[in-house]
Formats: sequence, structure tokens, C-alpha cells
Amino acid sequence: MNEFNRQSLSKNTVVLVLVMSAACCCQAFNLDVRSPCVKEGKTAGSFFGLSVALHEQVVGEKRHLLLVGAPKEIAESGVSANETGDVYACPITADRKDCKRLNLLTSNSEDIAYHKNDVMDGMWLGVSLASQSQPGGRVLACGHRFIRNFSTNFRMIGKCYVRGNDLQYNTADSQWQSYNEVCNPSDNQNSEGMCLAGMSAAITQTEIFLGAPGCFNWQGNTFSLWYKPEDKFEPMKSKLPNSNRGNIYIGYSIAVAQDVLSKDKDTVVTGAPRDEAKGSVTMAEVYKAGIDGEVKIKDTIMGEQVGSYFGSSVAIVDLNNDGWKDLIVGAPFYFDRRNGTGGAVYVYMNQNGSFRKNASMVLTGPKDSAFGIAVVAIGDVNQDGFQDFAVGAPYYSTGSVSIWMGNKMGIDQKPSQVIYGKDIPGGGFQTFGYSITGGLDVDKNSYPDIAVGSLDDRVVLLRARPVIHLKNYFNVTPEVIDPDNCIECIEAKVCLSYTFSTGSASSQKSITFQYTVEADQQSSRSPRVRFLNDDAKYTDKMSVNPSGDCRSLKLKLMTIQNKVAPIVFLLSVSLVEPVPSSGQTLEDLSAFPVISQKDAQTKRTEIHIQKACGTDNKCESNLQMTAEFTDEQNMPFATQNGQQFFSYSTKVKKLKLMVNVSNVPSQDRKAEDAYSASLNVTFPPSLSFSSQNSKNINLQCESSTGVLLCTLGDPFKSNQRVEIEITFETSGITLDMQEIQTQLQLSTSSDQNDLQPLLRVLMVDYELHPFFNILPSDFRTEFSGKVIGESAMKSTSDIGSPVEFNLTVVLPGEPLGNRGYLEVVFQWPSSVANKKWLLYLSEIQMTGTSKPFCVPENNIINPLNLNVSERKTRRRKRDEASSESEQTPSKPRAVQRKPPANLDCDTGSALCQTFTCPLLGMDKSAQSHCQSTLMEQHDA
Repeated sequence: MNEFNRQSLSKNTVVLVLVMSAACCCQAFNLDVRSPCVKEGKTAGSFFGLSVALHEQVVGEKRHLLLVGAPKEIAESGVSANETGDVYACPITADRKDCKRLNLLTSNSEDIAYHKNDVMDGMWLGVSLASQSQPGGRVLACGHRFIRNFSTNFRMIGKCYVRGNDLQYNTADSQWQSYNEVCNPSDNQNSEGMCLAGMSAAITQTEIFLGAPGCFNWQGNTFSLWYKPEDKFEPMKSKLPNSNRGNIYIGYSIAVAQDVLSKDKDTVVTGAPRDEAKGSVTMAEVYKAGIDGEVKIKDTIMGEQVGSYFGSSVAIVDLNNDGWKDLIVGAPFYFDRRNGTGGAVYVYMNQNGSFRKNASMVLTGPKDSAFGIAVVAIGDVNQDGFQDFAVGAPYYSTGSVSIWMGNKMGIDQKPSQVIYGKDIPGGGFQTFGYSITGGLDVDKNSYPDIAVGSLDDRVVLLRARPVIHLKNYFNVTPEVIDPDNCIECIEAKVCLSYTFSTGSASSQKSITFQYTVEADQQSSRSPRVRFLNDDAKYTDKMSVNPSGDCRSLKLKLMTIQNKVAPIVFLLSVSLVEPVPSSGQTLEDLSAFPVISQKDAQTKRTEIHIQKACGTDNKCESNLQMTAEFTDEQNMPFATQNGQQFFSYSTKVKKLKLMVNVSNVPSQDRKAEDAYSASLNVTFPPSLSFSSQNSKNINLQCESSTGVLLCTLGDPFKSNQRVEIEITFETSGITLDMQEIQTQLQLSTSSDQNDLQPLLRVLMVDYELHPFFNILPSDFRTEFSGKVIGESAMKSTSDIGSPVEFNLTVVLPGEPLGNRGYLEVVFQWPSSVANKKWLLYLSEIQMTGTSKPFCVPENNIINPLNLNVSERKTRRRKRDEASSESEQTPSKPRAVQRKPPANLDCDTGSALCQTFTCPLLGMDKSAQSHCQSTLMEQHDA
């Protein structure tokens, strides 16, 4: 028993949960939170608000009451118990502490005497609460933990109390008010000895339905008590059979209605939240056959997730107004870790008396919110002809209640209104939404209200505000204005009227609206029309009776640039709400209507400017464009396969883009004036805009990074042609660039929907133009010294006079980098025609490259492997003294000068060797220093 109350009755115990910090935003609709009716319990910790019901009293004092269950309220005096629970009746007033206790246990003295040996302590009276819907209806309250002392056994069978419309015990109504135990205390827990009847309860005009989740070893049961009006004795009783399915908790929740499975019988819907660990909902019909009737199950819908407690709350409501009531099922402990949701509500739309096994829609709440712990039909709150329902999520922040409005499709995925506990002025709620009731109009404004309970020893009545259907007429004249003959010729007319969604015209009070008219609302520039006070927006208030009222506003035409786009006017309307009174009475909400969510609170209209575009005032242009690249002399670059090619070098400083635009008629299209015509050119960073020119029009262009925007005229007239010359600088072209892409786009505010971007591609061939020089350009040397044979040569100084050349290579523009390298090709005159040595190449030094020497293949450098003389190593620091070798001076000989001879590789007078020196790693320039020796005549 203790385990059951600790674990399974979680909806009646305080549960600590984590609270998600994210907020859900939803536009408020017609349940008012500014003037709530808050009621507080008498005893802290009594769970005042665990259950709530709205009740209309017509016997005795005529009034509406908010009934509140407080299942842990202290016992009345005269009752042998510490804590029994009870029910409070709260009048609809601003007083927070005027609720009165019903004293259900002592209101019938005979009942007290009868139960003097039973255990009422901890019976949780008020755990469930219901009011009959018909005029003069009774009140039902239950305590599911009532214990009957039967012989030496104590049986927790539960007990319910019925009281009259005036909340008093009436002996004349004893058929209803006296018989209030349904379980047999002589049975043990495997039958009805631990049934906990009344944990859930419902009452109709002829029946009481009680959920008893402890029957049959916690299988649970649903009892139906049928009262015949003509029968003064005990009612007939029907129940589910024992199917030996323990621990599934049938009867944990209950709802009853017709038009669910049939049109002529009540359908009992009850939840079993532990059925197969996932939960289920059963739909059954009551068969009244004597005192042992049967509740027969007709359909069962299973839950989806283990531990979700599917079926812990149920509601029946016709959402789409098709005459069949739909099913709402709560699963407050559902969770989806991936999406961060917690709690779910399953909506099953009725299919002419049957239901699909899969929900038509699943609604989910915030993580750890217990969304769906309460699901309740609340009537037609906005009086739109469709029934609505509410869902509680008591552990989300300070708690919340979400309102879903029915419609012809069922419901929308998002709620129409979300009310948070923290939004209730002076509420002090922490678990707002633990219980909900509704469907009764307590302030007589024709809109049903709702009450919300909590575990905070407080409840609140939230009344519905009247809903009006707004009718707005908005017109601007004339439809077409002549800019040459209009100063203050424009007039905007606004007319407002309304009706109540109930169809009632009883309220003849005027309602104040605020309206705003925006002129030229879609213009991105300065408005083309303004009101007479020079503003483009006009705001005022209008007090309107249901019959309506109108206002006329004058406007003036400003200087117009854009004549094609219509001038758009926008009307916005909102309610001006009166300031709530600060008195001690509840506000009369008839003075605080809201506009129906289905009504447009904005309206749009437009007028046109007269143009030379035919009788329809619609300009149909025919802008066309061609474009090609040219050089600075306007010569187009060569074309191959539809693409232009461009040979670029650093000598090329500019190129041009020649664009031709026309607006001439074609076979299938007019060519009326093109207003606000413009050309947009996008170009790559390799080009920079230099200038534009056009002989035909006064072209205005604005340039920014990579974009050129040119205005072609307003309008660009019919049959007009223009050639535009756009000059770009080419300083950004690089070696890696293969092409230059430009995109051209024409635009106009006239009617032309075939304007597509024009792409022009210029293929780039990057040409290198290196140059070089040789120093010295004129070189002379002389033969001298002793001529020796080749075999006697030991060093380069033995073979003749030195000859040196410096070759400098310069590459203008961008360095090659890793893309490649330049090479110097030499034709070196190494010997004369008779193969005698001529210029003996001993070394090539490199500067400005990654390698310090050039060493060609085929043993071209120093083929005799001579010692390089000291003159070659000029760069080396001379830190050793050179020794002079003693030479025997020879006698001078008379030399006969020979005539000059030209030695040339091409003529064959010199034999040349061809080799290359790569300029690896060269940046802007490199040098080759060639050292050689002019060999004197010698013998072999």
C-alpha cells in the first residue's frame, strides 16, 4: 500500500524535477491574466488546488463558484483524525481568502456515526472533484485513501461524497447523496479490498463514474453507478471484469461523453499508465443489466514510450466540429533527450466512431516540465464554433498552461496562448497548471472561463475576454494620379466596425481603436507621398460603435523619381485598452475585448502614377544587351569557340568593355519606356574601374569594390539605343590568372521578367618579356708570355689572357616563383675551325639565383681540369701571400701584326658549344659572371 502511494500516485504527490531554462513564446489571446481571481488555502501544505471544478449554483443563492480540493487539509472538529482533506467553495471575487470549507465529513451526521470505526485519517478527500453540467447539478468529491474497518481487516476502498446544487446534504436526494462506496470491503487486495475508488471521478446527469486503480491486485477498474430518476433505492452498478493483469492501474484517469464510439451511448475513457510499462487508454461502453452490469472495453490505444505514463490524463472534445468527439491523452513523463523535450500530449481525431492506433498529432513540452499531467476540455473559449482544450506543465519554470483552439482541421501544432505562473499578478505560483478545469462562463459574458490549480495552496480563475471580429475598409483615391496635375489630390479613407464572435449585439459600448496609415510603405527611398503634416505615417484613434465609423485623410505628392512602382499604403489597426481599475473588485472584462486571431489587423492597397505606357498604365519594356572586351584602341580581342582571348604583358595597362543596350520592339514584346533602368557590372579584383563614357546619354555610374552601377535613365525610352565604354586598369592580373569574368545585369522597375545576367569571359595568356645586357660590350685583350704546350699547362694562368663577361637578366612584372624558371642559352666559341682552343671556359658564377655556380653537362666547364688561377677567386679573402716564381727573362722578339679575323659560330670560323644555365629561384633579376681564358697558339 505504501509503495503504491509513493510511486504510482505521482500525480497526487509533489515531484521534484529539473526545470528547463528555455522559454516558449506565444501570442496572448483571450484568456485574461491582468485581472485574475486568485484564491488561497487556509492551511499551508494542504495541497489546496490539487483538484478544481467550476460550479453554477441555482438553488438558494444564485452564483458561480470555484470548487477547490485540498486533500491534505486538517480534519474538522469532531472527526477522529488529524488530516482528512476537504473541498472549498470560492466565490468569484477579488478577495483571496474568502473560500469556505464544505465540511463534507460532518454534513451528514448519520454518515459520521456509521463510519466511527473506519479510518478517515489521510483519506485525501478532494483528490478528485466534479460538478454536474446540467442546471441545478450536484457536486462530487472523493477521497481514494479512505479505509474501511471490516471485522479485523482494514480495506483502503476509497469513498466519495455527493452534495446538492447548494453544496448541502439533502435527505430528499439520498439516492445520490447516501450511497457512496462501490468496492466490497470483504474482499482482499486480489479483488476489491484495496480498490482506491475515486482517485478519478466523473458525473453525468444519470451516472457517476469512478476510477479504482487498486482493484484486482492493482489491475484497476472503472465503476459506473446508474441512477434511475424513478428509483429511490441504491443505484445499479457496472464494472470491468477481472482480467488478471496486475499493476497496470486502470482507472488512474477517467472521462465520459457521448458521440465517441456511438451516438446513443456514453463512452467511458480511462487511462492505465503502467500497462506494459508504456501505458494505455481504454474506451468502453456501459451495459446496465441489473445490479451486476458490465463495463465492456471496445477499444484500446497503447502508449509508445516506456515510463511515459501515457494515459495518466485524458480528455474528450470535438475539435473540428464534425459531431464526433476526439481524444486527448497525456504522457507527462515522456522525454526526448535529443530534442530536449519532456512530456507529450497525443491527439486522436475521431473517424466516425473509431480511432486509428497512431496519433493524428503529438504535442511536446519543455524538458522535465511534466507537460500533459493535466489535459482538460475547456469549451469554446473564443466562441468560434470549435471546442478547445488546455494542457498543464507544472514543472516548467513556475508552471504553464497552454491553450489549443480547435478548427476545421483539428488543431494547429503551436498553441494559441501560453500562460505562465509568473505572469499571474500576485499569484506566487511554483507549480501552476497541476490541475485545470473549464467550460463554464462564470462572469456571464458568453465566453467560458477556466480555473488553474497548483500544489502551492492557491488557485486562480482566468476569465475569457470577449472576442470581436474586426471589419476594416481601406481605400485610397484616385487609383491613377497625374504627377503634373496633383498637389493634394490623394485621399485615404479608413472605416472600422466590429461584431462579437458570439453573434450578440447586446454590448452597444463604443470601442476605441488605434489605426496607423503608412504611405509609400514599400519605398526604399524617400516616400513619394506624404500627409499634410509632412509625415509618411499617420496615427490616430477612433471610437467605434458596432455600426462603424470612418475617417478621411489628405496626402500630397512629392517630387517623383520612380514612376513605375505602385505607391503602397498600409493600414494597421489595434485596440486601445482602457486602464484597469485599481479597486478591490474584479474588472468587468466586457470593456476589454480582443480582436479575433482570424481577422487581419492590417490591410494593403495601392495607387499608380500615370505613365506613357498605354491605357493599362503598365510599362512593358524590352531591354536587351550585348557586350565584348576590346583593347585601348577599341579593337575587339580575338574570339575562338565563343570566347575572347587576351595576350597580357606588363606593357598592357588598360582594357575596355564595350556594352550596347537597346529598348526596341521585338516580334512578341513591346518596348515601352523602361523606368529606373540601370546596369550592374560585377568584375574581379584583377581589374580596377578607371572610367566610363557614353556618347548617347548622360551616364551616371557609381563604383565600389568589384561593382559598377550605372543609371541608364528614368525612363530609358522606347526605341533608344546606347553604347557604353567601360575602361578598366589591368594592374591586378597575375601569372596564375587564366580568365577574367564579368557579369552584367540590366534592371528596370517596368514590367520585364526576362532580364537575365550576361556573363562575359576573357581568356588570359600571360606573356613574359625579360631583357638582358652583357658587360663589357666591347672587350680587347693581348697575347703575351711564353707559349707552352697543352701537356705543360697546369693552371688557367698558364694558357693565356683572361676574358670575363657579366650577363644581367631582368624580368619585369611578377616573379615566376614556383611556377617555373628562365634559362640563359649560351653558344660558347671554345675553339677555332682547326680545333685549336679559343676561349677556355673555366667558371660561371651566378648571383640572384638559388645556386652560386652554373655547371652544364658534357664537361664544358674546365675540361682540362686545370687549377683555377688566383684571379678566379677574387671573392676569396687573400690572407696568404703569393710567391713569385722566378722566370728567366726572354729576349723580346719582333712581332709582325696579323690582320684581324672574325670568328663566328654561324659561319663555322669558330666551333661553339651550346649549353644552358637555369636561373633557379630568380626574383626580379639575376647575373651570370663568365670567366674564361683566350688561349694563345700552342703546339699539341
